[in-house]
Amino acid sequence: MALNRGGGAEANTVTREVLKDSGYGDLAKDEYVVEVVKRAVGLVPKNLDEAIKKAREDPDRFAVKVRVNPLVEVELRDTAWMRFLIGEVVFNPRHDIFTSYIQQGRLVIEDATVGDMVFYGEMDIAEALITSIRKVPVEIQDKIMSTIILSGGAFNWSVPPGLEDVAVNSVDKIRLMVSERLPDLASKLSISIVKDPQFSVWKGGPLYTAMRCPVT
Repeated sequence: MALNRGGGAEANTVTREVLKDSGYGDLAKDEYVVEVVKRAVGLVPKNLDEAIKKAREDPDRFAVKVRVNPLVEVELRDTAWMRFLIGEVVFNPRHDIFTSYIQQGRLVIEDATVGDMVFYGEMDIAEALITSIRKVPVEIQDKIMSTIILSGGAFNWSVPPGLEDVAVNSVDKIRLMVSERLPDLASKLSISIVKDPQFSVWKGGPLYTAMRCPVT
């Protein structure tokens, strides 16, 4: 089940908007700064609405500083609740909070059609996973459920100490999302993330190419 979004690109876009709303409009134009800030401040919420509520009630708890280099530092405090948007857009861009971003043209997530196949832009990760499993023969669905592997930098999220009540890693996020739809399926899923998710795809590409096109 292919989606018409890269995850990392959408998270970068949201990070850029976070920087603008935090008074760093000039830095938001710098792709390197955006990438550094995204990795340093982005959080994946257990539940976005609850996480935003807690972050707005206690901004000091979620405030963060990022030193990009000795001359550039970014601090989020009043807008620290937006840290959760960076991670959430990877997993569920359908959330209402992203609607205004899309309507204003600040975030572009669209379906794409290639031949008779539709690549969905806003489909969340849980629905994509469930749909994918349903597309394979029933006799191997149990095998698929037990070998789900996450790879790619968009899944490389950690939980800062002290924020365990509101933030999760990618594996737990997907399990929570599936549980909301199909609790019985969630209990059977075995989800793991590769050791080096940010670069694993690039490392695997040359290996796959070498296997398919051996040099003689």
